[in-house]
Amino acid sequence: MKELWIIPCNTKHFNVSEHFNREKTVVWRNSFSIRKGDVAYIYLSAPFSEIRYRCNVISEEVDDDTLQANSYAIPAKTTNNYFSKRVKYMVLELDRVFPEGKYKLEELKKHGLGQVQIQARADRKLREYLLATEEQL
Repeated sequence: MKELWIIPCNTKHFNVSEHFNREKTVVWRNSFSIRKGDVAYIYLSAPFSEIRYRCNVISEEVDDDTLQANSYAIPAKTTNNYFSKRVKYMVLELDRVFPEGKYKLEELKKHGLGQVQIQARADRKLREYLLATEEQL
């Protein structure tokens, strides 16, 4: 069964919206066990504070040439947390763009979203909410 993931995007460091205006795929760090076939919802940080994109994970492996060609994916500085030691990358393909304001932080929290500081698997309540409301669009 495919998993649904929430992936934060710090818009001060990477303008994913501008990127998706030019490209349909994006190289992204994979800090957890996100697999090919999973779905990743990209959560934009403040001032947006909302999920704006749904992507399909089309590859959980990125070769060095692809990574260098997409250097935006490489962090400018490393951190000392546990997850930064296992640097892996994946390729996401844009599947859907949600209207501005559709999935705001306040509403997502009512449906089970916790912290949005690291990649996280959507729990059952959030998964059901996202899948049900997507059908209404």
